[in-house]
Amino acid sequence: MISRRLLAYAPMLTGVLVLTACTSAVTPEKISHIKPAMNASQVEAILGHPAHIDQAETTDLRGKTYHYPASNGEGRVVFLNDTVFKAEFIPGSKQS
Repeated sequence: MISRRLLAYAPMLTGVLVLTACTSAVTPEKISHIKPAMNASQVEAILGHPAHIDQAETTDLRGKTYHYPASNGEGRVVFLNDTVFKAEFIPGSKQS
């Protein structure tokens, strides 16, 4: 009976393991793969979905900052008009 229960949960456990393997902490190395003119989809393919997004807008500019907290700092990606302007890793910074 126990083995049948385990088999019933196998697909779910496999999915959890796959998702865990695909997600990892943001590091300075990962941030270094983010280049100017990338779009949000390209950034999220490398870093995943941000923990927090700040937005600002003026007449001619739209700005967003993606925040990626890590145990040893924070990754930040700044977009201007929907493309990357700057990506940086700030060691030891607090989550916003």
